Amino acid sequence: MKVLCVATVGLLAMASPIFAASVTVPDNSPTLAGVAATTTALLLDAGLKAQNSGSGVLLVEAKNFHCDQHSNAAVDAASVHAGLPTLKCRINSQNKRGSTAGQAFGEGRAMTELLQKVEGSGGGAAFTDCAMGYCGTFAKSIKCTVDTKIDNFSNGGRWSCVFIDGQ
Repeated sequence: MKVLCVATVGLLAMASPIFAASVTVPDNSPTLAGVAATTTALLLDAGLKAQNSGSGVLLVEAKNFHCDQHSNAAVDAASVHAGLPTLKCRINSQNKRGSTAGQAFGEGRAMTELLQKVEGSGGGAAFTDCAMGYCGTFAKSIKCTVDTKIDNFSNGGRWSCVFIDGQ
């Protein structure tokens, strides 16, 4: 019986990365218009460096994006934070409540809104988990490409992002 339990736990541990969902969003997506370009801008604004991946395509990636959000609904009304959710986000972090690993990500509110749009698009990704006035948001990877050969920004095809939930 012990061998069966150990084998089951080992199998689940090895299989868990298989269950991560990946959603690709091109800039000309009819359901997620503007998400790829805005995500790319947020990553670049955060100071992440674009890497040349060849043929005029640049790549920018945030790994292990994690946010802690508290509702503050139960905070005393005299507090300036009462009723306003607080949000603290980090990259290169752990998917763990209160994690201080990695670097602060200042545009966390805008990025979590984009992740919620991607999550709600039906692609199967799950970035947010909420309970008891707390929400944790985690993306294993947010990887965007910029095709610099495309100079007409309104036709589409210049920006594309891949969101991996890491669940």
